[in-house]
Amino acid sequence: MARPSHGAGTKKKTRTKRVTTRRVPPDARRRQLLDEAARILTDEGLERLQVTELAERAGVSRPLVYRVFPTRHALVRAILDDFTAAIAERFQRALFRALPGTIESITTAFVEACCDVIDQKGAGPWLLLLDARGADPEVARIGREVLGHLLEPWQERLAAFTGTPVRRAGNYLWIIVAAGRAALAGWIDGTLSREEAVGDATRAVSALVAAFQAPCTDVVARAPARR
Repeated sequence: MARPSHGAGTKKKTRTKRVTTRRVPPDARRRQLLDEAARILTDEGLERLQVTELAERAGVSRPLVYRVFPTRHALVRAILDDFTAAIAERFQRALFRALPGTIESITTAFVEACCDVIDQKGAGPWLLLLDARGADPEVARIGREVLGHLLEPWQERLAAFTGTPVRRAGNYLWIIVAAGRAALAGWIDGTLSREEAVGDATRAVSALVAAFQAPCTDVVARAPARR
C-alpha cells in the first residue's frame, strides 16, 4: 500500500463552494466535520483550521459548524479526542493478539496502532497532540491534557513494572512518548519506511523502559560538599 501524504503546508487547489441544505443525522455530520478538519490540519496546518475554512471545505454554513463546535478550541479538542480514541481502540485490539508478550511486542502493537490512525486520519492531529509549542497556550494545554488522558491508564502499570513511584512513572511516560514521536518523524516526512520507523520506535521505547528499571543514581549525594 502506498504511503499517504502526511505533510502539512500543501495548499488545496480546489475547494468546495456549494453550501448544502440536505439534512444529515447529527452523528454523521459531526463525523464529516471532524474528518474534514483533520484533513485541513494535515494539509495546511493549524493556522488554516478556522470555522470559515471548515465550513467552505465541508460545503456547509458557518452557523452549522458553530452548532457542532461552539468554539475553535472546542473543535481542536474534538479532533484530538477523536484521534486518541481511535489509537486506544486499535491498540486494545492489537493488545489481545500480543498478550502474553514481551515489552517489545506490546510496544510494537502500540506503535503500529498509532501508525494505522495516522494513515487513516493524517499526521496533523498526531503532530499537534505531541508538539503544540507553536500554537496558542490554550491549544497547547488541550493537547497536553488529551495526551495525558491517553497515557493515564499506563502510569500505574509502568510504576509497577519499573518499581518506581506513580508520580515518577508519569514523567517516564512523557519521555517515552517523546522518543516514540522522534522515531516516527522519519516515516511522516517520508525519509523512512513505516517498517523502519516502527522498528526504531520499538527499540527506543524498549530500551528506555529497561533503563528506567535500573536504580537511579543520586547525583546530589555524590556531589562534593560545599565548604
